[in-house]
Amino acid sequence: MRSPVAAIIGAGSIAPFHVDALRRAGFDVAHVAASLGSKRAARFGAEHRIARIWDDPLELIRASDWDLIVLAASTEANGQLLKTVIETRKLCLVEKPISVAAKDVAGYKDHSLIRVSYNRRFYASVQKARAFVREGPCLVRLELPEMLPEGTGLRAVSEHSVHGFDLLNYLFPGLRLASTDKFESIPGGRTAILRSARGDVCVVILNWNCPANFALVMDRAPRRLELRPFEQATLYEGMDVIQPTVEASVRQYVPRIFETVSSFPGPGMCKPGFLEQAQELRSILRGKPPLISAGLQDAYRASALAEALIAVGTE
Repeated sequence: MRSPVAAIIGAGSIAPFHVDALRRAGFDVAHVAASLGSKRAARFGAEHRIARIWDDPLELIRASDWDLIVLAASTEANGQLLKTVIETRKLCLVEKPISVAAKDVAGYKDHSLIRVSYNRRFYASVQKARAFVREGPCLVRLELPEMLPEGTGLRAVSEHSVHGFDLLNYLFPGLRLASTDKFESIPGGRTAILRSARGDVCVVILNWNCPANFALVMDRAPRRLELRPFEQATLYEGMDVIQPTVEASVRQYVPRIFETVSSFPGPGMCKPGFLEQAQELRSILRGKPPLISAGLQDAYRASALAEALIAVGTE
């Protein structure tokens, strides 16, 4: 039985992680292209032992001898490439966020063979969170301290913060935006409250340029599960009370760590989430339904939430 053949479009910094994960998942990575006429594809192919180098990415897409194609090009290039892939009715993994405009994402014809590379869904820490939230409604706080140097605009929110928004949608299906606000006395930042039908309440804090990690905190007394950063999960239960001492003259209350789960190192020493994502793609080729990976509707919901928060205070 032959190995499924994979193709990749893109030769940037994320592409090697895809190639490594695909090979470890049993794919034969046999094709590569970059932008039209780019010499980067030839260099990338030589470095990563990929036999077929294509000058035109659209010609590669229209070729018949691949089973999976990965679109790891720039966000601007995704549009035409993805439209062409959809016409093939073949399996595709496209890097997020597909487009910085939610309406563009909504415009693609949806089908389950288009998967979007929100690889953080596959983290061991996120799967721990998935099990935690299934036990009942939570009070949730999502902190996205995106670094936005002055004059760079809010594009980073659409390109990077969407990871956090996708995790919210994945862990808490059916969240609805209830209210938004803008920091008036602090330069930059937004807040939002979202609610689910089952009773989850989520506070989103976009505390831009703060010296902090991305974090997702879920409270359901008497436990708290904290992903800070997203790759590391810490489950707390109960408090330790430390009585005053000569050195510390006040009583201290310290959350008790019950369990920790780390996403590092990723299986097979791959980038966390990438091998598991590639394995699900292999499973889809065998006729299994996608279980964890994001689809186009998921990508739209994440982009729409980013867009809604960017728009706060700009009307």
